[in-house]
Amino acid sequence: MVQPLHSPESRPDNPSRSRQSGGKRVVVRGLLTGLLQGEWEGGARLTEAEAVARFGVSRTPVREALLELQGLGFIELKRNCGAVFRPFGPEELREIYAVRCLLEVEATRLAAGRIPEPTLDSLLAAFTRIRESGGVDPDWDHDRRLHRIIAEASGNRRLLAEISRYGDVVQTVREIVGGQAYGIHETTADEHLDILAALVSREADRAANAMRLHLAQASDSAALAVGRMRMERAKG
Repeated sequence: MVQPLHSPESRPDNPSRSRQSGGKRVVVRGLLTGLLQGEWEGGARLTEAEAVARFGVSRTPVREALLELQGLGFIELKRNCGAVFRPFGPEELREIYAVRCLLEVEATRLAAGRIPEPTLDSLLAAFTRIRESGGVDPDWDHDRRLHRIIAEASGNRRLLAEISRYGDVVQTVREIVGGQAYGIHETTADEHLDILAALVSREADRAANAMRLHLAQASDSAALAVGRMRMERAKG
């Protein structure tokens, strides 16, 4: 009999591994929050021990979180110095969105014709309700669902993994800027419906372009909100 490739420690349902994964997410989001809010400026340092104490997790999830943030360009890991934060503000955030756009536009193009009709109907109904109720998707649940379904339907696992990685950053930004991203809810329902209409008609180029326009709008709103938030913090 062929044995599974996963060891007990690496199986997705392993409790120890799940706790480490949860701890990693806590650290990633906590450090991103501090960086976006201006708690750490470029050149500031954070040791592994300081992160362990701050977030109440073990060293393993801290190390995993720091490696992920280094891969995303938020920090640089230096021997005997820990993590050194890189400068981060509205322009750097725009760069994050630019990469996300490249990934998701291609995923949308690949996904056209691959998403089951009942799934598209469900998404259309959800975003129609959102638009009719004033354009508000309070917890971004439907937004995340749409982007996840498109990424999964692309059929490219590496593309899906990268989209998920950048999606965590975007979700953290949303949680931080909150109501400062004025107008973002009012436009995203219509933008999502444009994407879905193209997917329903299986028009790959049209769907990809609709995704591009949607993410350009999201980038502008998020960058303006972060810039405003930092200005207010500097005044206070």
